Amino acid sequence: MVQSDVVKGLYVREVQTLSAKESGYHFSVLNTSVEQLEEFDIDVLGKGMEVHAPMLWNLLDRLLSARRKGQNRGHGNSGDPQVGEDDVSEDEEALWEELGDLDLEEIVEGLEGNMSKKKNRIIAQRNKLTTIKKVIILSILMQSSNRNSNALQSIVGIFLQSVHTPQKVIDTLSKMGVSVSVDAINAAVLSLSAESHRAIHALDTLVHLTSGLLFPLQHGVTREDLRCSITLWEKSPLNLQLNPSTVTAKGGWKDLLRLHPDSLNAAGLSRRDRFNSWKILSDLINYGPLYFRQFKDRLGDPETVDSIPVTKTPILAARVMHLSNSTVSGNISSVVELLRQGGIEDPDEIDDPDMPDMSEYVVLFHGDLGSGERLQAAQQRRSIEDTHWKRLQHVVFIPGLFHLKMAGADAIWRTFLQQPSARDDENALMHDVAILRPKETGIYGSKPGFRHMHELVTYDGICRRLDCWRVEAKKQNTLHVDLDAYAASEPLFDELKTMADQLAQTYITNHGLRRTRSANHSQRDEQYENGLLLNRYFLLYEELSYAMNSGDIGRVETCIVGWILIFKATGKHNRHAEVDMTQTFKQLCKYIAEHSPHEHTPGRHSKYSIPDLFSKGQELLDKMEDGAEGAEDQLEAMLEDLVVELGV
Repeated sequence: MVQSDVVKGLYVREVQTLSAKESGYHFSVLNTSVEQLEEFDIDVLGKGMEVHAPMLWNLLDRLLSARRKGQNRGHGNSGDPQVGEDDVSEDEEALWEELGDLDLEEIVEGLEGNMSKKKNRIIAQRNKLTTIKKVIILSILMQSSNRNSNALQSIVGIFLQSVHTPQKVIDTLSKMGVSVSVDAINAAVLSLSAESHRAIHALDTLVHLTSGLLFPLQHGVTREDLRCSITLWEKSPLNLQLNPSTVTAKGGWKDLLRLHPDSLNAAGLSRRDRFNSWKILSDLINYGPLYFRQFKDRLGDPETVDSIPVTKTPILAARVMHLSNSTVSGNISSVVELLRQGGIEDPDEIDDPDMPDMSEYVVLFHGDLGSGERLQAAQQRRSIEDTHWKRLQHVVFIPGLFHLKMAGADAIWRTFLQQPSARDDENALMHDVAILRPKETGIYGSKPGFRHMHELVTYDGICRRLDCWRVEAKKQNTLHVDLDAYAASEPLFDELKTMADQLAQTYITNHGLRRTRSANHSQRDEQYENGLLLNRYFLLYEELSYAMNSGDIGRVETCIVGWILIFKATGKHNRHAEVDMTQTFKQLCKYIAEHSPHEHTPGRHSKYSIPDLFSKGQELLDKMEDGAEGAEDQLEAMLEDLVVELGV
């Protein structure tokens, strides 16, 4: 009994140590800051608890692992029980529901027969869940000992408020010791609002109109860089007193083509061909047989067109606005309210000497393309007003590149999946969907969201480009029946680069497709032609994604020309069940190899001919560059025909 009392006393002292102010777990809701929320890390919290209360930490280890079978489990330095292989296989189905999809590197590990990475991930995830449970239990004990020791409860409470949790649920969780009270949450929100209000007043920002977020401008941008409102108004076509001689001509496709002049390299590849070659080689090195991993360090990056440094952008949230952005008046009200929160209002109505003078400056607003159209409509309606504030002269809309990427994914769906006839061929994209997402073919056939299409373009694109390697390797040597056999021949890196250049010119369609389609039907392989177009659209999407992620804004601008034509033709001119991806990735590669979409088979017909939007448009653009008469009329007629052809 005496020994039991001693142990209890040790546990009590550890709880008292944890709940003391010196331990650093007190959270003052009246002085809540964004920095506290951003720096909160439950792993750091757990490590601190282990240091201050090692006996309690180890006791919870034992109690939480009591259900596990077997006695021979190793323990790490932190005392966390390590999950054995028997546990991994015992509850594998439930674990996959918790863990979600593997990333592509883990898929490749699985294809190579090395599943240790998957098991390690399962073990790490289980141990992490155990740590979270221990932190929650100890946090409840700490708050019971000292009400101010409420770090976890405060974070949980603020999260519950942010996701609009009903008050009764918060009250219940508060009584359980998992959250702070509703009153404490409201105090924290007021503190955060006051901090945000002060920060907004001091910013030169980009404002996201739809979500009410403010982004401090990076890359050395200053307030003086935004001092151009008067200059822009003097040249704006909305200015009724405009001098016609000062009107700035609106840019067109010719200007986009001239923005970043292109030239062929020694191998005859354009800038886009060179990116495609790099991406094709990257797929082989990263997702092909293990032999090719040795060349990762030599792969490098594609050439830079015009890049800006990639930086982490802090975000400030404005207060909630109960306004509808689906109307022009709602967008106007959103703009006025966001500026008011920043301390800027109509100078004719508010006489405040401390209020910033906006008459010479612009404010950048960012949102989806629909918001941009409504803002432009608002400026057009108010162009007759006599003050800069009333005519929204200071508003400059910046279209979002992520919205461009979303539109690109949707355009690919409209081109390759929307039409029922586009799904019938054995090499149609829908057959690949049936392998990658067998339970979601209905979703892909109706209206998949961005995430679904993004994953499809990523996974399917890699499989198809690997198949191009297989076909070309077999052409060069009939003994190379698959990529494993090709890897066994140990090709050198320079040989791979040369072959990637050939693939970029051979297995991705170009302007010559029109001549191919005009040939005799008995000599054509229509499914092969569709496959080359699919490769091109997938790679255009990959290039846009790469350019956005790497900050190469010049490359983004070169991609826009192609997407303009695709959006116009597909009607986009305005702008998941979890599965083990290891097996589906393998099955898709096998299916593509069996049906040979990249091997030309004369006489093979398709039930649907994919329109070559990019090449047709580029051909007409070239004519316009040369000043050919009627080129613009031909372009408009071609686009109208394509709209009818796609049925949109």
